[in-house]
Amino acid sequence: MDDQRYLVTARKYRPSLFKEVVAQEHVTETLKNAIRLERLAHAYLFSGPRGVGKTTAARILAKAINCETPKEEREDEAEPCCECDSCESFEAGRSLNVFEMDAASNNKVDDIRELREKVRIPPQGEQKKVYILDEVHMLSKQAFNALLKTLEEPPAHALFIFATTEPHKVLPTILSRCQRFDFRRIPVPKIVDRLREVCEVEGVEADEESLMLLARKGNGALRDALSAFDQALSLCGSTLTYGELTQALGVVDQDLYFRLTDHIATRDTAGMLELVRHVVRSGYDLQEVLVGLAEHLRNLLVAHSLGGDALEEVAASTQSRYTEEAERFAEADLLRLLTLASDAEEDLKQSAQPRLTLETTLLKMAQLRRSADLREVLQKIDRLEQMAEDGELPSTLPGDGTAEGQASSSTHVDAPSGDEPAGFAEADPEEPLRAEADSAPEGEPSAGATQSPGDTAGSSEKAAEDGTSSTPEEETPTAAPADRSGDPPPDPEGRDQDEMEEDARDDDSGDTSGDAQDASVEYGDLFGTPALEADDPSEEESENDTDGQTSASVRSNPGGSADAQAATVAEPPASSEEGETLIAQWPQVVQAV
Repeated sequence: MDDQRYLVTARKYRPSLFKEVVAQEHVTETLKNAIRLERLAHAYLFSGPRGVGKTTAARILAKAINCETPKEEREDEAEPCCECDSCESFEAGRSLNVFEMDAASNNKVDDIRELREKVRIPPQGEQKKVYILDEVHMLSKQAFNALLKTLEEPPAHALFIFATTEPHKVLPTILSRCQRFDFRRIPVPKIVDRLREVCEVEGVEADEESLMLLARKGNGALRDALSAFDQALSLCGSTLTYGELTQALGVVDQDLYFRLTDHIATRDTAGMLELVRHVVRSGYDLQEVLVGLAEHLRNLLVAHSLGGDALEEVAASTQSRYTEEAERFAEADLLRLLTLASDAEEDLKQSAQPRLTLETTLLKMAQLRRSADLREVLQKIDRLEQMAEDGELPSTLPGDGTAEGQASSSTHVDAPSGDEPAGFAEADPEEPLRAEADSAPEGEPSAGATQSPGDTAGSSEKAAEDGTSSTPEEETPTAAPADRSGDPPPDPEGRDQDEMEEDARDDDSGDTSGDAQDASVEYGDLFGTPALEADDPSEEESENDTDGQTSASVRSNPGGSADAQAATVAEPPASSEEGETLIAQWPQVVQAV
């Protein structure tokens, strides 16, 4: 074994060229062009998350600027040769022209004043002196102000590179004097590719799921992913398996999230609470469990909308599983579940009982009412419309015998016009009832035989012409039979014949339309229709002459045939079949109105 000390993977495989920097091409290409064109600024600001290559890019820039090999002799004129004395001394940490300072620990005014004194000294045989200030946002306000004049008018041989993870804390006067480059988080597939290269060099065997887990553990930072890789090697050795890796890193197995969503889909609260108990016994951080559940629901939502292939951060073997699981939920339900998980993350941070918060959140997810898929509903409506156009709809719809369960009849109904009652329009629901009344046995009243006020007036006129009673025998089943002896029946109150005739004439001269009106009101109340309007008084006066003929039937029927007639009109259908016929016709009347 040589005398080299052990280096962690992140330092051992640290990029030394611009082309080795992962997923920051927008920065490296700009810097390389500036070197080629010799248009370098006097100050740069590299900002971005931790572990994405800010300090590494600053070191490569400093090395490329001071490389002693002529540009035409290099493989890439913008890249350092890594073979000259300047490059080798820089790699060994012996370079006198590159200064790196940690601003977090050297953040006082005196530190910046000392730095200003060094800036005045020209470089020794090289092109520029490069000053790299890491975590520059940690400088005090006084230190920033002390640096302003030097940044505004720096010596020609000086170049400053500031690196920070919090650029908003840097004074605007400093920002305005720098060229700013924003570094981005590294995508999971790019981290997986880099880890695979390291595994090949180190002779480590790792499956796709293990590399994906390490890359997700890095959270966009390659340095963090390489640190997790070192930790996994310490436990698993030269062979990395997904099961052992979850134990080494303390990560919840992805299968647990699939089981959770399975319990949510089946509303299995008992199984869900059992999983929570398993999580608590295993010692997992409940905050990380909830964050992992939110990420899992997000993957389901993406798989539902775009398919499993869109999940670049998931192994290929798991993408199909996400696709199958996403089919069990509607898109709206997944969005509501994801909202619950996101809200619970904040509640869990402030909760004194995190387990209770997690359990209640999962129970809410299980009891959440499912939303109907709008696409499926629209497809069903389209099928029903197509069936209606083709005439394939059944005559009756499934139901329990109520009005909602009956299909509307195919009889055409025109909208009401003129002074006709709006409640009935021109539907003429009595048309099938008359047919049933005609088919009823002789001597028995038809349960569906009803009369409207117009029919009552018509029957009175016909009775006046024929000289007979306007009330058919089958319409007055409760009336007493007439006396066949020719003598009028005796009055129960002891009145003579003249008094009885006078009372009958008084009854005939009254408003006989009231009984029919009452009957129409009862008929309307029975079927939920508007009541018929009262007849015009002028029409009643013109009909008083014909009503005298009706009084003959009243005199022949002391029980009051007019009341019996009104009762007959108001009487609801006795037969269930006739009632269903009326109910089936009624939606047409309502639709016409």
